[in-house]
Order: sequence, then structure tokens, then C-alpha cells
Amino acid sequence: MIRRQRGWSPCALALLCLAAPRRLHGEAGPTTEDSVLGTIDVNGSAGTLPPLPKLAIAPLLSHGQGDEVAQQVARGDFSLSGQFDVLDEDSSPSGPFLVELPPDLAAWKEAGADYLVRVFSQAVEGTASRIMGEIYLTHSIPPPADAGADVPVRPSFHTSVALSGDPRMAAHHLVDVLLGALTGRPGGFASRMAYTAQVGNARQVFVLDSDGFALHAASPPLATALSPAFGPGDVIYYALSVALSPFRLASTPSGVPAPVQVPGSLMGVTFSEDRRTVLLVAMDEGESTIYLESGGKTQPYAKAPLANHPAFGPGGKIAYVAGSPVQRVYVDRRPVSPPGFMASAPVFCETPQGLMLFCTVKTAAGSDIVASYPNGQGLRRFTQRQARNWDPACSPDGRLLAYFSTREPGRGAGLYVAPIARPWLAKKILGQVGDSLRWGALTVP
Repeated sequence: MIRRQRGWSPCALALLCLAAPRRLHGEAGPTTEDSVLGTIDVNGSAGTLPPLPKLAIAPLLSHGQGDEVAQQVARGDFSLSGQFDVLDEDSSPSGPFLVELPPDLAAWKEAGADYLVRVFSQAVEGTASRIMGEIYLTHSIPPPADAGADVPVRPSFHTSVALSGDPRMAAHHLVDVLLGALTGRPGGFASRMAYTAQVGNARQVFVLDSDGFALHAASPPLATALSPAFGPGDVIYYALSVALSPFRLASTPSGVPAPVQVPGSLMGVTFSEDRRTVLLVAMDEGESTIYLESGGKTQPYAKAPLANHPAFGPGGKIAYVAGSPVQRVYVDRRPVSPPGFMASAPVFCETPQGLMLFCTVKTAAGSDIVASYPNGQGLRRFTQRQARNWDPACSPDGRLLAYFSTREPGRGAGLYVAPIARPWLAKKILGQVGDSLRWGALTVP
């Protein structure tokens, strides 16, 4: 049990662990001159990257809600992906745009599109309806017909997914497949994010889709929830305290305690990518210990003051935050975040350019997201002096980073998603902020 003689309740100690790195949000705390973090190209003016290819989403005449959802999700996902410059619907050539009519590729090329994507729902006799996806290359325009014969316009790629359950998630899955065909790396939009936020005197877990839709609470009200994590079967686990009781491992939505063999009050939890191994941080008798549980066996991994926010990386890498009074990010028990800076919220990200580690550091202007290699080398900013930015989470495909931000005037506080290769293309997907952001892939049938 938590040591009581100092007057700390388990809930107060948990919030102390949460608050220590949250000094990044602008409160006073240790810091050094942040020029050591370097500068970044914040608007693409450096010209080191090629222009994005232009992609159009055909505004097909809708035959039902399935078509409308599929086209809306496709336009939103491709825009968020940072892989394409998605043309506005107003840039489309003159119609009509019907599924039965082959697209006029010459007209789409004239409109500026390098790629044309068509998505639509289709009923299949004897089975569930499906969402169809087609990709056309506008530079592959068929030659003029000989002797009056028609040359069919065929997609360069076509696929479909079952339209069952959540139609939006089916559409996200379709886009992931289309991104794989276009870029060689499938997308990560068939996924969800989870975070905690204050609700009155309580703290709840909230869950939303990768594009900001379907926001809902996923933990009991009138309780304190910390450290959400995506576990087996896409169930979200978290640490939960009711009426100042010690934190116990619970899962959505009921908050029923889950069996866990660690002493003390649970401060943090996370699962490996395959959801078979779990990291648990617990505080007992005033000391915090990180435990590794796999195959039904639990063993201590490390002891560290005020340890929190554990994270798994590929190859068995483990990151966490610990330290007092200055908290730093540790990878495989070694400090890797810059000395002298309050750091929090590490996350590994397998980007197309290699494995990176992202975390938050307190700066003179507030807080920034920084990136480095897992050993701490190659440090660079991801955000720069744009108010306060915190709690990064990496998309399952390694292309995108989500984070909370107050941003500059005119854009407002909220949850932002940015392409890692082009952080200046950040888009706000939710007008709320919180803590302990996680991004997890969903099991796709």
C-alpha cells in the first residue's frame, strides 16, 4: 500500500506523477536555453522535399449513406496522410460523375490531378455490401480508338472491403489499402486514439477515431483514470481509482478491475505491438517500479523515482519517464532526453526514414515536441515556439504524429495530426485537449 504518514493518498501521488512532466505546459520548472534543440523548417520554405503529387477524389453521385461516408472518409484521410495534395471538389471537371460511367482521365489531368480515386458502396448478391476503391493514373490515358472501337478505361488498381459494422472504420480500412497501392506502405487510419481529460473533479478516458470522429468516454464517471493503453482484442486498459482508493488496472467500458500481480498503486500501463507483453508502473511505499509481464510471468524491470508513461518500441526497446526534480526520458534504462530539460511522454515511431523517438520538452516559450534517434542522437524539434505542444502519439503506419497543442492565435487549442516528414501541414482534428495520448491500430478482419 501507499505510505500514508506523509499525508499522500494514492490518488494524490498518481496526480503528482502525472503533474511532474505536465509542468511542460508552461508552469515554472527546470529548463535551459532551448537553442540546443535547434530550429526546424516550419512552412516548407527550405525546399528540401519534392512537391506532393496531386490526387483527386471523384465526387460520385451518392446512392446511399455508404457512398457519402466512403467519400467523406477518403477525402479526409488522404488529406491527413501528408502523402498527397488533395484537390478541392470545386476543382473537379464537369460531370456527371456516375459509377457506371468511366472517368474522363484527360479532363482530370487537365484539372491538375496525377491520380484519381473513386470510392463507392456496392451491394453483392448473397453477401454483405462492400466499399469499392479504384485508382486511375491520369497520365495513362488510352490512345485514340482505331476504326471506331472503344478503348475501355480501366483502373490501375481496384479493391474492396466488407461494409459491415462501423461504415466509417470500413472506409478507413479501404483508404489504408489504397495508400499501400499508391505508396508501397499501407496507411494507419483503421485505428483509434485514447487520452485522459479532466471532467469536473474526475478524470476520464476518451476514445476517438483517427480522424477525430466518434469521440466518447470510455471509463466510469466520478473516478480518476490514468494511462490508457490498447490491449488484446482492442480493449482499452487504464489505471483507475475510485474514491481515492489505490489505482488498479481496469478496462473499458465498465472499469471492472483486471487481475494484475504487482504491489502498490498502478501508475501506468502499456502493451507491446502484438499486445502479448505489458509494462506496468506501480508505486509502493513511496517507490515506483516498472514491471514487465509476459507469458503469465511478472518481473521487475527497473526502479526509478516518479516513473511514468512507459512505452514499447521494436526489438524489445522500452522507454519511460523518471527523475526528480527534473524528469528525463529513459530508453533501456539510459537517459536520452537532453539534460536540464523537463521531459515527458516518449513514443517510438517506425517512420519510413527509420526508427525515431518523440517526446515533449519544456522550453522557455512553453513546450515542444522533439525527435531523436532512440539513443538520443540527432535531436531536432518537431514543433517550434508555437505556444504549447505535448503528448505525442505515432500512427500505426509511422507517417503521422498526433499531439495536443494550444497553437498560435487563429487555430486554437486541440488535438493536431501532422505528417512527420512535413510537420507544417498539421491539421486540427479535435477542439479538446488532454493528457496521456495513445494511438493504436485496430484488428481488421
